[in-house]
Amino acid sequence: MRRAACLVVGLAVLSMWAMTPGLADGGTGGMFVDVPTTHSAYNAIRDLVSRGIIVIGAGGEFSGNAPLLRYDAAEWLYRAIRNVEGTRAGTDYGPQVASLETRVSSLDATMSREIQALKVQLAQVSQTANAEVAQKAQTAFVLGVTGVVLALAAVALALWF
Repeated sequence: MRRAACLVVGLAVLSMWAMTPGLADGGTGGMFVDVPTTHSAYNAIRDLVSRGIIVIGAGGEFSGNAPLLRYDAAEWLYRAIRNVEGTRAGTDYGPQVASLETRVSSLDATMSREIQALKVQLAQVSQTANAEVAQKAQTAFVLGVTGVVLALAAVALALWF
């Protein structure tokens, strides 16, 4: 009898626990009555609520299926902008800007050196190419003149003999 009573009480507690929002998922989430922790938007909604951008109803309802009114959108945007401005207020960006300026100057110097090295290499390639072209032109000229002389010699031999 005692065992049956414990079983009935256990089942009753389990039933109440399973039907209670926030406890049905093990008590680890359940921030909203109408948004299951497995929903794809749950983490985003929880984050926006924790930042104070979205305010949920007193009963813990997000009402995700309700239409978004322009009034609500204006309030959410206002809170989001205030939140962003609040995180930026009083922030000293001087060291970050100085660090970025140093890095840009370093990159500029590096790029200038690399560009200068490429110019030198291009000049060397140009000189080498010009020398090769001149040498090929001389060779072609000599071969051409030799061909003409041999042709004239052949004509002269043909006329004399």
